[in-house]
Order: sequence, then structure tokens, then C-alpha cells
Amino acid sequence: MKKYTHGWLAHAAIRRLEQAKVSSTYRPAANELVRWFRLNDDGVIQGSWCPDSVYHDNGTGHVLKIEPTTGGTNTFKKLPTNYLVDDVTKHSPLRTSSFKIDRKTNLPDRCEAIAHSVVDHLKMQYTEDKGSAVAPTNNQLGLLLFALSHYVADGHVPFHCDARSFSLGNDIHDEVEGEWETLIEEAYQIDTEKERFRLDPNGDPLRNPEGAAKYAGSYLEKVDQAVPTRKWSTTWGSGNNNVWDFMSALCQHSYLLSHQLIPLPHDHTTATSENWRTLGTTSFETMSETVLTDAVDSIARIWVRVWHRYREWRKKQED
Repeated sequence: MKKYTHGWLAHAAIRRLEQAKVSSTYRPAANELVRWFRLNDDGVIQGSWCPDSVYHDNGTGHVLKIEPTTGGTNTFKKLPTNYLVDDVTKHSPLRTSSFKIDRKTNLPDRCEAIAHSVVDHLKMQYTEDKGSAVAPTNNQLGLLLFALSHYVADGHVPFHCDARSFSLGNDIHDEVEGEWETLIEEAYQIDTEKERFRLDPNGDPLRNPEGAAKYAGSYLEKVDQAVPTRKWSTTWGSGNNNVWDFMSALCQHSYLLSHQLIPLPHDHTTATSENWRTLGTTSFETMSETVLTDAVDSIARIWVRVWHRYREWRKKQED
């Protein structure tokens, strides 16, 4: 994904937590997180873009490359029941086929590591006196949270989880992400000099009247309409215990989605800008709605569970 898409998803995840019927167990963490975000949202775009602009670990941390094989595993991890990608890919023939993972790629590990860092930084911020040389600032905490949202979102992008390289040849990968970026740039008001969305009184990205025609009826409008009415779940999915398990499940389903968009035997040499939209059983619009809707929930879910983990630790300090 590109810069403003990542920033938009982070804002959408906070809006999701405000509106969702979060259980009483997690609602206090959600409320704290939302309040913190609204006071520290200046760095959303820069923070969520730094994995691409500064870290440059695109070949490993942003991807989990999966390919069909013989003799590998054929067990797919489960997602929470409301995930669109699970429904869209349920009839994929690859669901019953073995696959292998390129062990040089490690997106789930990256997400798990940053999630732990967020909790550790919150603990240090709570423990250390104001002015301490080792006390993390809100800017440092924001960088971790926003960077985490970047890696989580990347796990939803089909081409990030497909061993075929659609960044080669006609670069279908860039074409898809470029379309998402262009629509968001047209649909919302962005201060490109300050690198931030202009916000409405509620603190959400402000819609651009000049882009209303492009937005109307688009997959982006469908995402905005679907997210508030979608059933909320805080679970990782049956059999999953942590961020790593959850992100592994997401990447496996993104792999299936990529093959539905561009099925075998096609690869970067046969999928072109002229034909790739007609090759598979899933349309670009359905894929885009699926990716963006699910990504909002994933970022919100991981953020609130990370903050909840910190709150549980904090309660023990205060007892």
C-alpha cells in the first residue's frame, strides 16, 4: 500500500473502535486508545509510512511469500468469523492443496515484535518519572503504533503473500496499490505539506467535495458503509493465541485471494495491464473492498488488544 492509504486505514481503525460494540472487557482499553490517538494524530501519515520511507525492509518484514507445493502443509489457520477474505476464498481449490512459506519472509514476526514493543514502551512511560532520559515520549509510542498498522495492512495485500512476483513485468502490484491511493487522494482532503489529513469536528478525515463523483458507488464508499455495521469481534480466530498466529492466518488467506485474482498458470510474464482484471474469479472491486474492510478491523483489533495487555499490567502495579 502507499502513503495515504496507510494513513487513511489508521484513522478508519480508530473510528471503528469508537463506533463498535466492543465488549466490557476491552471497552476501557478502546476508550483510552481513542483518546490517546485523538491527541497524537499529527504523525499518523509519517509514522505509518516510515516502514517504506525509512526502514526499507520491504523484502522481508512486509511480506510472507507463499506458494503451492507438494509435501508441504495443507492446514490453513482460521480467521475471526466476520472476515470477508475468508468468505471470498472459501471455494478456492488451493484450500485443499499443500503450500510452503519462504522462511526469509517474516511479516507475522515483525508484527508480533512491534506489538511487544508498544506494550514495553507503555510500561516504561508509566514507570519512569517525567523528564527521565529513558521515558518514551508519545511521539515514540505513536511511531510504533502507526508503523504497526502499516505492517498489519500489508498482510492484507494479496501480492504481499504470493510467491509470484507481480512487482516485475507490468508491475500489477504497483498498479493496484496506485488505484487505491489515487481514490483516497481524490476522496479526502489532505494537507500534503504537513503530511496529514484535514479532519472534521469528530477528528476523522474530511471528505473532498471535488472527489464526490469518483467516490460515489466506489469500493471505498462501500468500505465506509460496511465498517460501522459490521459485527465486532476481538478474538484472534479459533486456535490462534497471539498477533503472530492471527497475522499468519491473514497472510495465508491473502495468498488464496491473490490466486483468485490472478490464477495459475499466470504470473508476471502473462498478467498484463490489459488483461489481469479478467483472469480470475474475483474482481478488482471485490478484492479492494475485501482488503480495505478487513484491514480496518485487523488494525483496530491488534491495537486494542495490545493496549489491553498494557492495562492489565498497569492494574497489577496499582493494586
